[in-house]
Amino acid sequence: METPLPLAPPRLEDAERIRSIVAACGGRGNDLAFASMYLLQAKYHTEAAVVDGVLYRRYSGNSRLNGYAYPLGAADPSPALRRIEEDAAARGAELRFCLLTEEQAADLQRRFPGRFRAEARRGDADYLYLRANMAELPGSEFHKKRNHIAKFTRLHPNWVFKPLDAATADDARGIAKAWLDAGEGSPALQHEFRGICHALDLREPLQLTGGVLYVDAAPVGMAVVSHITPDVADIHYEKCLPDWRDAYTLVNRETARSLNTTYINREEDLDQPGLRKAKESYHPALLLPKISLLPC
Repeated sequence: METPLPLAPPRLEDAERIRSIVAACGGRGNDLAFASMYLLQAKYHTEAAVVDGVLYRRYSGNSRLNGYAYPLGAADPSPALRRIEEDAAARGAELRFCLLTEEQAADLQRRFPGRFRAEARRGDADYLYLRANMAELPGSEFHKKRNHIAKFTRLHPNWVFKPLDAATADDARGIAKAWLDAGEGSPALQHEFRGICHALDLREPLQLTGGVLYVDAAPVGMAVVSHITPDVADIHYEKCLPDWRDAYTLVNRETARSLNTTYINREEDLDQPGLRKAKESYHPALLLPKISLLPC
């Protein structure tokens, strides 16, 4: 049976249309970065379609991320939401939504009163930072970060941060491989390592930036970045060699200095205490919740 929405896995040739819609809507969530849609499509069974200038997305990877995203690009979302309802019915699937902002969730609950219950996990919320704070680490709240960098650069004066490009991509891959090996190659780490390699292979078509930190000409840390919109950058991957964990603070700062945005999205903490502590230590400007609406 033909469905109302021609949903399919995102293709590289879809990138510009999707980016332009996201930029016009001012999206800030990491799920709206085209690189995330493309690189994680197998993990989350991501499907997308642009119909009449509206971006539709559907996820069916697991119970945590399952349903339709809010349609983007329509002055009046009513026709798009009716199309989503029809699409779910044609697939014989329950109508459910995911990756919603607070405003989108509230709008859907007004439109469908009593039909959905909202769920949101703290660990799924994106951390959004002011780029200027990440780049300059100003004031007393960042004094420990500044001291850490001062100590690192005093001990390792021959450091340099180079842009991620054809000349440094293999070094970034080597850092990721060493990080994988240190974790004894668990399935989760293997999956992330494959994602990093795929990203580096598609660095140009995915418009990925970032950089590699070198100490005495040896690569020790790296970051892979893309833009969600011209004003918001997303840190997709950030790794340091196992023996150079103290380099992360410098990688963070130099990555921020390499960008020309207002905000940096450093993604979620997945309810991992250590990761949450690290992300909170940079004093996020705000958290972006990701809300699901499930049938009552």
